[in-house]
Amino acid sequence: MNLIFPGADYPHKPNAFGTPIAAEAEGRRIYLLVDDQIDPHQAKAVALYFHGNAEVVEDLDYVPPFFRRETWLTVLVEFPGYGHCPGVPGESSFYQAGLDAYDYVAKNLCPGLPVVVAAWSLGTPAAMYLAAQRKVAHLFLLSAMTSMVEVAQALYPMTPDLYFKDARFEVKGFWDKIQAPVTLIHGDEDEIVPVNMSRELKRHWQDQAELYEIPEGGHNDIYLLGAATIRQSLEKIAKGLTGAS
Repeated sequence: MNLIFPGADYPHKPNAFGTPIAAEAEGRRIYLLVDDQIDPHQAKAVALYFHGNAEVVEDLDYVPPFFRRETWLTVLVEFPGYGHCPGVPGESSFYQAGLDAYDYVAKNLCPGLPVVVAAWSLGTPAAMYLAAQRKVAHLFLLSAMTSMVEVAQALYPMTPDLYFKDARFEVKGFWDKIQAPVTLIHGDEDEIVPVNMSRELKRHWQDQAELYEIPEGGHNDIYLLGAATIRQSLEKIAKGLTGAS
């Protein structure tokens, strides 16, 4: 069992929604699942989405409807070693997969459209790294983590440091490079990723970021208890993109 990346142990799942894209970038394989309910030619933006640790893109049918409301095309990015994406899970491979996915979408799928990078939980460091390396219109983070080491060792105090050789996911080394506006949404009773991590990001970015805390919200119910806040935040971002175009 993979204690750091449990989703990598999940068996392959069939596609029940969306259009899968398996592509190659400089010898590396990427795997994307694209919402098939939005015509790319009619889309107003792309939502490039990074999922959490204990799931694969085929689990994410609940995600695209939030972005569909704004006529954004949702592109779900699979992590290497997860689901149908070959490779070895790890911090460096996740970060590279994000860059490769962005470049593929910008060149081949929706050239010219603004890209909103969105993520939940473990996906948030990958989203932040991408936003530090590429031009993005907005960074939308749910249950954001600033350090995988701190999260994992709080849950499993005896986990040795050697397990984190390529799984530290500490964002302080590149958060200064992020220029895009940021929206943070976090449950104030999150039992896995402490809300203090989003508060720390807000303190660092100050007016660049907005933080919305979901009362009594935990980790795995953020899309349920925070649904109204998520929808309102995306609507606000969409209006900003329209005003900027």
